[in-house]
Amino acid sequence: MTVEAPIENLLTPFMLEAGHVRGRIVRMGEVANTILARYDYPRPVVKLLGELVVMAAMLSSNLKQEGVFTIQIRGKGLIPLIVVDAVFGGAIRGYAEVSPEAAEQINALENPTPRAMVGEDGYLAITLDAGADMQRYQGIVALEGDSIAEALTNYFTLSQQLDVQVHLAVSDHAPWFAAGVMIERMPETTATAGEANLEAWRYAQAITSTVKTEELLDPLLDAPALLYRLFHEEGVRVYPAHPLNVGCRCSRQRIEQMLMGMSATDRADMIVDGIASVHCQFCNKAELFTPSQLGLSVS
Repeated sequence: MTVEAPIENLLTPFMLEAGHVRGRIVRMGEVANTILARYDYPRPVVKLLGELVVMAAMLSSNLKQEGVFTIQIRGKGLIPLIVVDAVFGGAIRGYAEVSPEAAEQINALENPTPRAMVGEDGYLAITLDAGADMQRYQGIVALEGDSIAEALTNYFTLSQQLDVQVHLAVSDHAPWFAAGVMIERMPETTATAGEANLEAWRYAQAITSTVKTEELLDPLLDAPALLYRLFHEEGVRVYPAHPLNVGCRCSRQRIEQMLMGMSATDRADMIVDGIASVHCQFCNKAELFTPSQLGLSVS
């Protein structure tokens, strides 16, 4: 009998002792598998969606109050839409729109890069909705690079003017695991600016580039152990980890409220064979309503 590896579902922040470099590691077992196994995605789509789920988890650590980070990739190719989001507290969801015909074509691609699947006109958008009475922010860049890590690095460089390095990993088979590490060069003040900090950043980049997929996904190598393996010579401060979980906001109550906000005619048009069905793409499940539950008379 095969025993599922006990990959933790955690986001672990850290900071290097020198050089004003901070980072985070995400490792997801059950959370990643739940999201990625909801549809029969082609392997390249699993990898693409899994990497974006990891990145959304990383961004969620920046939320200091109720809010949501959303990452979208849109294009006119085989995958017209991929969307993932993470809310304050670490609840994550994700979905990729892939038709059966597109799935066959994706499986036949020799080099299934993000642009090959999404299309040459594809773009990456990251949105921060910080909650009520807070300004909504969105950054959009062209989908460039041969990997999602390259596309995300391009986003942070162009849209945020941040120096970052990102490494992402998704297992080769189910049950699906996903993980990643990201380092970021913190803004310098007059007191901290200098060639020494630049050299420390370059050193951190060089060390981080050595991390292997097998290390990120190793069930016996947790985040603190991996960070010590990478940065023990320079020194690394590891902060308490944050739990991650699967979260979708499609409760039956919210769906019912949405339906009751529609006109009676529109609600009636939804009735097929005596039932109105509302499908959540994130959860891949449907909520069913009878006419009486929607305030409609039964003829």
